Amino acid sequence: MTEIADKSASILKLAKELNSLQFGEFTLSSGQKSNYYFDDRLLSLHPLGLSEIAAAFLPLIQETSAVAVGGPTVAADPIVGAITMLSQQAGHPLMGFLVRSEAKAHGMGKQVEGPVAEGTDVAIIDGSLSTGGSMFVAIDAAEAMGCRVVKVISILDRHQGGSDKLRERGYNFSTL
Repeated sequence: MTEIADKSASILKLAKELNSLQFGEFTLSSGQKSNYYFDDRLLSLHPLGLSEIAAAFLPLIQETSAVAVGGPTVAADPIVGAITMLSQQAGHPLMGFLVRSEAKAHGMGKQVEGPVAEGTDVAIIDGSLSTGGSMFVAIDAAEAMGCRVVKVISILDRHQGGSDKLRERGYNFSTL
């Protein structure tokens, strides 16, 4: 097994232990029904879970030209923070940024928060991917700033159309 496959297996095991992955009947934010629910926050807000996720995501990002990593705020917040810190410790620092679902109506009116600038190659990450709604909000916001999305990663792909849309649009997508 590769190191990333080992990390993925460890993350899955921990997700089950933390009840981050539950089975039953659930309605997702997309409105679709599912026989399982994945609460990535239970995993990414746990010290071992966050450490394993960041360690699995970082090599996938470092294989690209990305100099920054970001994603939809709330779900991606801890993961972005952990990846940026781990990248600094590894000697190849990445900048982090977070994307709101819409621009703030006050202050600077930003949708993207963090030290990312036009022309930056970026990776977009999220906890899970269903139809791709929140992932595409983050991608569109980064691209509207003039960034180039060179990698897209999620912990879980529900195979509900989002990964197909990402690949159809030419994005380099990986999932654990």
